[in-house]
Amino acid sequence: MVFEDGGAYCNRCEYTEESGSQALAAKPIRKLDTTEEFNEVPSLPITPLATRGIDQDVAEHYGIRTAFNTVTGEPTAHYYPFTVGGKVVSYKKRVLPKTFVNIGAPLKGVPVEFIGQSVCTGGGKKLLITEGQDDMLAACQILWRKYPNFTPAVVSMPHGANLNAFKDNAAFLDGFEEIIFCPDNDEAGQKLADDVSALVDRVKVMSITEKDANDMLLAGKEREFINAFFRAGVRTPEGFVTVEDVFDEATAMPQWGRPWPWPSLTALTYGRRDGEGMYIGAGAKIGKSEFVNQMAKHIVVDEGLPVALFKLEEKPAMTTRRIAGKIMHKQFHIPDGDFTQEELIAGVNRLRGKIHMYDSYKATSWDTLKVAIRHAVLVGGCRDIMIDPITRLTAGMDPSITNTELERFADEISAMAKDLGFFYYCFAHLKAPQNGKPHEEGGKVHSNQFTGSRAMMRACYYMLGIERDKTPDLPVEQRNMSSFVLLDDRAFGNAGRFDVFYHENGDYLEQEREFI
Repeated sequence: MVFEDGGAYCNRCEYTEESGSQALAAKPIRKLDTTEEFNEVPSLPITPLATRGIDQDVAEHYGIRTAFNTVTGEPTAHYYPFTVGGKVVSYKKRVLPKTFVNIGAPLKGVPVEFIGQSVCTGGGKKLLITEGQDDMLAACQILWRKYPNFTPAVVSMPHGANLNAFKDNAAFLDGFEEIIFCPDNDEAGQKLADDVSALVDRVKVMSITEKDANDMLLAGKEREFINAFFRAGVRTPEGFVTVEDVFDEATAMPQWGRPWPWPSLTALTYGRRDGEGMYIGAGAKIGKSEFVNQMAKHIVVDEGLPVALFKLEEKPAMTTRRIAGKIMHKQFHIPDGDFTQEELIAGVNRLRGKIHMYDSYKATSWDTLKVAIRHAVLVGGCRDIMIDPITRLTAGMDPSITNTELERFADEISAMAKDLGFFYYCFAHLKAPQNGKPHEEGGKVHSNQFTGSRAMMRACYYMLGIERDKTPDLPVEQRNMSSFVLLDDRAFGNAGRFDVFYHENGDYLEQEREFI
């Protein structure tokens, strides 16, 4: 370090250059190798760690030595002993303010003991483990001052988040009735607490309000730290619940979800519940779009709710026109349809503020789309999210990458639905049947024909197939009839099939048909 007055100082070897010197670059600098420095550490004094609030007797208890600037008298480094079998083999050198280096024998692959373990022999009732060495000193000091008649057993992890010390020193840990861990109060510390709890199932974890134990001491929160020490408990894994946690929900009478526009589907699924979702699969031009449009009309008109439509192969204006046609019972998308422009305008007006769409008549990424979904739910108030088709999210990707991306999509949208409270409808293309009729001729739909079916079957609540025979020789009434097949039902285990008829007025509903 070069100072404003021209002087200089080296943290590593303590070389000092007086101010005003003209020969800074020419002066030789004495450089200690780690072996030489290791041998010199025992000759350094043990003093209080003033900047950390650590007293003399605590530093002496752990053998923490301090190096000083011979010119200024300021401390430059602290040395914390690493031990193996109770013998010091190396030092963790803290070059102030906070640079760490190992001094002495290399420690890679060596079963190093906890820092402070050599002064905690004989076992006992409670062992406190901290994340850092200054936290060890602070915790010991707080407990020692409160209970001066006994020396508390407090150690530090030797290498930060490295868990090897717990495995290498299992016999030492077994000598204590209770093991208490004090992690740093930050994200990394809490992750470490989870890892330690998974490794040592009986460990109890403290919860503190400052960043670490040393900050608790410096903030004057010794009493609060002691309370946290005695209140430490076995960590409950994230997501772990008891009957008491879910009692009210578990004892509530089952409720029907929101109905579908098809009564048979409502009966099979007991309605739609926020946080769940369905994958719908059909061959090309079999009826997926009509499902979307009829469903959207039902949500907007019958339920009075907004709906988000991510139709990735259709322009928003056409989507609007088709749903308006469902409302007005007119085929607004057909040039020779039986309607007037006034009727068209009236139908579109009924959708103002009711449908939220996404203009992407091309490939789009899931990471982009999920931002739009979050907006539709949180800002637009939508409880229904429709994506048609999900294969657009992987357009142009290598097949191996496609499967991975669809698995990620399935997992993440399932989690989003639970977190934000919406029902999702994902429309998928189907793989061609390996045998039997093609889907365009009424071929059966099976779960494993869905693109990305493995991820869907694992993550979703329902899988629905749409079957239809479009053979030109069939009567128009039969060509306009579809069969909805509930293939998978994770919630209730139901399965079933029912017919839906496409009427010339645009309705796509269940109804009586004389030709059957």
